[in-house]
Amino acid sequence: MAILDIHTEYKKWKSGKIVQTRKEFIAEVVDKVILVICRAGGSIAGMIVGQISDGTSSLKGALRDEPGKNSRGTVFEGLLCIGCCRRMALSESSAIWKDILGLKPEERKELLQWQLQAREPILRLSDMKPGDHLLMTRNRGTSLEYAHHFLCSGKDEMSGKPKIIHYYNTPRNFMKQKFPTSLGSGSCLEQLGMIQEMALPDGDLIAESYVDPETDLLRVEVERVVWPQKLRRYSTEEVITRAHKREGEKDYHPINNNCESFVMWCLCDLNISLQATPAWKAFCETFYATTRTLWQAIQQLPKVVAEIWDDVAVAGGSAVPKALSKVGISVGVISTAVVEALMAGYNIHKEYKKWEDGVLVSSREKFIEEVVDNVILALSRIGGSVGGMIVGQVLIPVPILGGLVGALVGVFGGHLFGKSFSELIKEDIGQTIDAVMDLLEKIKAELKAV
Repeated sequence: MAILDIHTEYKKWKSGKIVQTRKEFIAEVVDKVILVICRAGGSIAGMIVGQISDGTSSLKGALRDEPGKNSRGTVFEGLLCIGCCRRMALSESSAIWKDILGLKPEERKELLQWQLQAREPILRLSDMKPGDHLLMTRNRGTSLEYAHHFLCSGKDEMSGKPKIIHYYNTPRNFMKQKFPTSLGSGSCLEQLGMIQEMALPDGDLIAESYVDPETDLLRVEVERVVWPQKLRRYSTEEVITRAHKREGEKDYHPINNNCESFVMWCLCDLNISLQATPAWKAFCETFYATTRTLWQAIQQLPKVVAEIWDDVAVAGGSAVPKALSKVGISVGVISTAVVEALMAGYNIHKEYKKWEDGVLVSSREKFIEEVVDNVILALSRIGGSVGGMIVGQVLIPVPILGGLVGALVGVFGGHLFGKSFSELIKEDIGQTIDAVMDLLEKIKAELKAV
């Protein structure tokens, strides 16, 4: 396999594609020889340690070892290997991914975090190659450290500079779009980023001032994520095609659909963000619950206006506005239910389109899970709002204030409860409903055949 790989690199060198100089060709030869040696040793050691540790499969045993410290990633790739060579056929890659997809989500995330630790520095724009998984680390060494991920999609025909495609937005637009302002749909939250392609330097992510005009050296830190060959589910061409398929998408979510999860989906069909920690997820859910609470305050305006009118009417001895007060309270409650139902319907329609297009929602079971999630969230927020309104008025017997505070606290708590409850049960419900639908379809087919 090493000989085949070296022959392939030789043809690339002769054709002038990707491998452009003899120095680069020699580097590839050295790389492949080292990989064969490391993986052979890593495979044997991993199988022995795996069998000794707890009798589980040699693959899982090797995956639990600590990775080596090597900038090229060859040592820890070897420890993770089960005898595969770097030039792996798609059938072999599919077999490995079948095992990976059989893991629990947290185990799968931990595995990928471990495998994708290796980084290679990008010193020049010309170092970027089509299909490269690239990143820039922001606020390094601080509590606000994060990495922006992007994919090299080729070279610009006019300038010859690399093109990248990523989920991106400028900081100014991010702040402008931070809170949803449309009819409770949260559309501005989704537009915090858009999948777009651009040539570098782009003036914002990597400005012209960050590139030395004479040497092409970068003045900012850019790194390539080293993907083990056995984890490459698609060819470079397929990866770029998948990226372009989602170009223009405005469905950003800081946890479920961000810059990293987009690149991961392009490369391995998993919409997963490895840097999204439980703490960050909790923060984002709290932030989203807060925006829903603010929208809830707007929905309660009819009730507030009606109660103010009612107080004025009592002071003036009028009875007519009291009827309007009851109408206003009813409108406040009904508007909450209607808006939440419309929002859930809108979100479910979006998930259906994703399923129909084969993007992110890959199966009927996943679509059912998203439906369950949206329905539970809507019911939790409605129940929290109405229940909070009643409890708030009892605990804070102050006109307007008690009901309003109770409704806001209720929708905030309802959202957090609904999200946690949904995470616990939506997968089981999705599997159950999907299995029932399969059974019904089978029975229907048999009846037609009779």
